[in-house]
Amino acid sequence: MSSLKSHLTLILALISILFSIFLFKTFSQILFKYKQNIIDNYSIVVVSTKKLTAIDINNIGKLEKIDINNELKQLQRKYKNIDFSNIQLPYFYKIKLHSLPSPSQLENIKRMLLNTPFIKKVMTKSSAQTKIYNLLMLLEIMTKTFMYLIGILGFLLILKQLEVWKLLHNERMYIMELFGAPFWFRGAALFKIAFIDSLISLFITLGLIFIVTNSALFQKTINDLGINYQPDIFYNFGILFLISFIISSISSILVVIGKK
Repeated sequence: MSSLKSHLTLILALISILFSIFLFKTFSQILFKYKQNIIDNYSIVVVSTKKLTAIDINNIGKLEKIDINNELKQLQRKYKNIDFSNIQLPYFYKIKLHSLPSPSQLENIKRMLLNTPFIKKVMTKSSAQTKIYNLLMLLEIMTKTFMYLIGILGFLLILKQLEVWKLLHNERMYIMELFGAPFWFRGAALFKIAFIDSLISLFITLGLIFIVTNSALFQKTINDLGINYQPDIFYNFGILFLISFIISSISSILVVIGKK
């Protein structure tokens, strides 16, 4: 019973670490895609008295001219007594950004644009952008905190399990050492147990990942965010297996080294 309990302790600790790593990695990728989606659809509108070809300001990418012919035709139909051909209208441009700016960075961009010759007005939609930015930063902080917290708790469980394993295998490994058994042979049983436990933890974690990523709530959230995201099962299997095997192997080595 104690042996089974010791295995369950290590398996649960590994599952908590592996699943927290997967959640952090998944949230990070979703946030990145969502930020990129915002950047692709977000733009700053500027009004200039002269034509612009480029703007040399950090984080500013593409400069696109806005065609106002449709709006001008509507004005001509509405105000037929005005000859718009004799009116010098300003030029309207849409500016794309390289990355999602913070509220302070957005204000700096706006100020630098207004200091640019010929630019008379800048529209940034700063209120909506500020709310989105703050929400994304909050989610990013929460996912990091969650990963670190679960990781610490998982490692504490593993350290506790090391103490149990020391008591269970100390005498047997000491006798083998007296007979001159090499390091790898003395710890062979522990390495085997650790490898089996890491595989069990990995497959249970992959099962949880499959359930979560195929749940209606997860799919609805992805669709609501307007992004395309599908976890790479083979990549996750490789990364999580490597992490699980390294953690369990280090645990076994520490037990063998610290047997005395």
